[in-house]
Amino acid sequence: MHRGFALLDVISPCVTFNDHEGSTKSYLYTREAERTVVYADFIPEREEITTKLEEEVTSVTLHDGGQVHLRKVDDNYDPTDRNKAATYVRQHQETGEIVTGLLYINDSIPDLHESSETVERPLVDLDFKTLNPGSKMLANIQKGWG
Repeated sequence: MHRGFALLDVISPCVTFNDHEGSTKSYLYTREAERTVVYADFIPEREEITTKLEEEVTSVTLHDGGQVHLRKVDDNYDPTDRNKAATYVRQHQETGEIVTGLLYINDSIPDLHESSETVERPLVDLDFKTLNPGSKMLANIQKGWG
């Protein structure tokens, strides 16, 4: 319901501009420098784990017997103070708890659609001419970025 910000970090080598010897963004470099972070060959299907946060801290037992401890934000918690939000999360991480709820919000910053003046309609619903204004228009846009 909040038109907020999301960050996706995608590692994708570019063969057009960066595929040369010495590049840290080439296919060769990413293959040589690749580090496995998670071994996830096969994940068996399991019954969904659900819970209701009835108490201040709710412990949830996972399929492997491990537990996560979920903490609802306090009733007097202020999600508008960025530094306090970061401190609050860190303090509870140190005790092994995962804080849940609205952790931080700043309604005074416009979202990406407002600042970029994008259209409300999904791009898939726009016609080709609107999506591709032509090489002349694109050249003018690129000049503006120079």
